[in-house]
Amino acid sequence: MDSVWFSKPRPSSGQPLGLSREAIVRKAVEMLDADGLQKLSMRKLAAALGAAPMSLYWHVPTKDALIELCLDEIYGEFVLPDPGEDWETALRGMMHSLRHLALKHPWWVRGIGEFNSIGPNAVAMADSMFEPMLRAGLSMAVAAQSISTVSSFVTGYALAEANFVARGGMDSPPPDLAKIADMYRDEHPNYVKMLDEQEIWSLEGQFEFGLDCVIDGIKARVTALRS
Repeated sequence: MDSVWFSKPRPSSGQPLGLSREAIVRKAVEMLDADGLQKLSMRKLAAALGAAPMSLYWHVPTKDALIELCLDEIYGEFVLPDPGEDWETALRGMMHSLRHLALKHPWWVRGIGEFNSIGPNAVAMADSMFEPMLRAGLSMAVAAQSISTVSSFVTGYALAEANFVARGGMDSPPPDLAKIADMYRDEHPNYVKMLDEQEIWSLEGQFEFGLDCVIDGIKARVTALRS
């Protein structure tokens, strides 16, 4: 596995004037927020910065390296939990932040897993969760697995939600539930009954239900260790 974080930035001597890695990453994040991962190119980024395309490579060796840097920039927007918070409060706060950032920066959540997330901000976010969970009595392995499990749920939910919002979200016409029910009433009656359950159509409600389910599982582990 190669990563931009495995090498040090090039020395400032000899670098193109008026550019810095920080400025490049900031502009790239702006463009990613506006147009997404697929439309970002080093040529477009250089034009937006008023620089020659090759001058960017003094600071960032590849486009993938740039995206790694941008991903970590967003991890820096997490508000880390207070050191004395209990594990559930800390974990819920971080997961709500993850969902919020995924909706604010849809390209970011789409890049998780495709690109490395081992920068200092990403590691600081993950590390901030260990202390309260270890203090609750979980082993390091179980704490890490718990964090991975709940963040995987939130990432998956937020990815689907970001795609829904990109398609028009609540502003798009709702599905014709009556027509769907007529299509499947005889063959799949339980599915048709489900369509009438109003609580499933709340994005907030669905998110909280899923988060509760995952956290309840971790609570059971903590309770078992203390008994």
